[in-house]
Amino acid sequence: MDRKSFELFRDDATEALVRHHLLDALAYIRGIVTHIDSLELNDELSSLSQDYGMMLAFMRQGGEDPQRAYIHRNLINRSFALLDKASRLYHMQNEKDLYADTCNRCYAANSEPFDILAERTDLQREQGEEEWRTEPSAEAAHEARKTLIAAYDKLFEYIWTAPLYHAVDAEKLKTFLERQPIDGQAQLVSALMLNVQRYFDPQKFRLLLYFCRTEHTEVRVRALTAVVWTYMQYETRLTEWPDLCEGLTLLTQDTRLQGELILLQRQLLLSLETAKAEQKLQNEIFPDLIKNRNYQRNKMGLEPMEEDLNKALQGEPNAEWEQMSGNKQLADNMKKIMEMGKEGIDINVGTFSALKGFSFFQHIAHWFMPFSKQNPDVAGIFPQETGNNPIQMLMEAGKFCDSDKYSLCMMLNQIAPSQREMILTQIGSQTDGEGNLKDMEKENRSTDYAYRSYLQDLYRFYKLFPRRAQFNDPFKRNQLFTHYALLEKMMKSPSYLTEMGSFLIRREYYQDAIIYMEEALKEETANAEMLQKVAFCYQHMGNPSKAIYYYQQADLLNPNNEWILKQMYICYSALGHYDQELTCLKRLEEMNSGDSRLISEIGLCLMQLGRYEEAAQRFYELEYKGEKVLPSWRAIAWCSFKIGRLEQADKYYHKILQQDKASWEDYLNAGHTAWCLHQVPQAIEYYRQYVNLYDSRKKENDALLHPFDEDRDELVRHGIDMLDIRLMRDILQPEQAN
Repeated sequence: MDRKSFELFRDDATEALVRHHLLDALAYIRGIVTHIDSLELNDELSSLSQDYGMMLAFMRQGGEDPQRAYIHRNLINRSFALLDKASRLYHMQNEKDLYADTCNRCYAANSEPFDILAERTDLQREQGEEEWRTEPSAEAAHEARKTLIAAYDKLFEYIWTAPLYHAVDAEKLKTFLERQPIDGQAQLVSALMLNVQRYFDPQKFRLLLYFCRTEHTEVRVRALTAVVWTYMQYETRLTEWPDLCEGLTLLTQDTRLQGELILLQRQLLLSLETAKAEQKLQNEIFPDLIKNRNYQRNKMGLEPMEEDLNKALQGEPNAEWEQMSGNKQLADNMKKIMEMGKEGIDINVGTFSALKGFSFFQHIAHWFMPFSKQNPDVAGIFPQETGNNPIQMLMEAGKFCDSDKYSLCMMLNQIAPSQREMILTQIGSQTDGEGNLKDMEKENRSTDYAYRSYLQDLYRFYKLFPRRAQFNDPFKRNQLFTHYALLEKMMKSPSYLTEMGSFLIRREYYQDAIIYMEEALKEETANAEMLQKVAFCYQHMGNPSKAIYYYQQADLLNPNNEWILKQMYICYSALGHYDQELTCLKRLEEMNSGDSRLISEIGLCLMQLGRYEEAAQRFYELEYKGEKVLPSWRAIAWCSFKIGRLEQADKYYHKILQQDKASWEDYLNAGHTAWCLHQVPQAIEYYRQYVNLYDSRKKENDALLHPFDEDRDELVRHGIDMLDIRLMRDILQPEQAN
């Protein structure tokens, strides 16, 4: 049977089992088993078919069985197991990839049994520990470490490719793992994870659940990550295993594990940004300048607004939510990199991707090996004497994951000893000594850092391992817990929902943040901050109406909050609800009397409402204060033009055109004013200046007289005849203007 046929049978069988179409599923499985030389599989298929046939026959006879649902679920699970066994054997017999090669080497008929390998590893470890205690730097100790690492490499391969376990097999492995040192346990738990990713195994899943409760952080981090990823991958199948689902749910009864699930969720989401990290570092920019809000602002010829106003109009997170207000204003690129690193974004993957070509990384087990200075592959570059250790200082300060620590050491190992010594001396001189190292080590032993480091190790394996295409990449799945029924139910506490909602807002995942925040609102009494955050998300998703709904509720709970009022007026402006926008602006003005920005925005809003007289008064106030003088002149001139005070408009346009920053809009508006005052030659001169300036700045496909054409109705309202407008347009054509 070729691969295509096998995959069709396997996929059809899987779909049939998910749908509980057991008879169809058994037929598809038979299509695979008949092409595999295995008496065991044929016997199991016959047993399944017979048992299901008896169940159907009993029902046909009208029999009632209170255990029918349980028996049927058991048949489904047995069928899934048979399909996995058949798929594994087909893989071993027909594929030439790393998994098949490793599986055939470890589980061939003449291969060494796992039990023997485990016993020998225990003996080698005990002998090695004696060597390390007596002469840690001796050649014998060095060789003992190499032998033990080779043994763990082999154990890793055995566990990764192991067949489906019986309960007794799982108990043996649990007992063996508990005898191992923490680093060994951690590495082999990762092998368990790879195993269940290939083929689901309830016994191995139970083992992972067991190690989620260990006191050893390094092991617990790996087990919990494996459990969550396994559930994500096999969510549908796990519904057929109520005891496994219950075991997963019970984890949240442990306060520590509930907190670590939050850490894991946060780091999983941050890992999604790793691919964009380098691009973000190079192209990090502040929010774009807001586009012209409307025709009136164009006609006023207002200068581009200041950066702080642009940010305000775009809508930024409330600084009261988090003490992070300064992060977005960092201009120095290195500081941005540091901030990204502090947030948990993986900023080193690009740097170290080129350092995964060492032979060390040809072994799959080494991608999951906790870092140790005693590892023979790196031990040679660490100074034997005690005291400051510049290499370790570098690794701790850089917060590198284990995989990158090995890469760094191997790179340094290739540098000439004299040059390496000089580099290390320079590193040492830039640190604060032993005390600083201890502080860094303490920070890097935190649980938060353990999850960050391990997720980065996993990211490197699934993205950089030479044979990565042969593995099912968990990072390609949706990493949000709320997309998985049981995980969502487990983590439905208000504290988790609000914390993750806030985290997602900082990461700009607004759609997902809304899911969390609105769910939190169902679980507990709303407060102003929660309502603000939901509104903020809707605002950034381009739904100002929904944003206003929540901002209004937040305003009731926290009246006269400047940030809330500012966001409300932004949303009202986006909807064209200028009356409500004006109300918000005036409330802000009461709290910030004399604020030039607010005076300007109120004036603009009044213009939108056609209240030009009041608008002009606002800009006269700015002119009197000596602030925003040129924009104020433009606004006064345009308001005067709109209400028919042409001499006043002409006076201000004369003042504007004497400025170096006079724009094509200024000349166009001055031309309109002069023409309405019957100063036709002067109007033509202004229009010609407009044409010249606009021609030099317009986009390639923009019509030269488009701005003039847009103002036809305005000119007609001021008494200019339509025929005269058409004639003036022809006068302004480039060939006529010259």
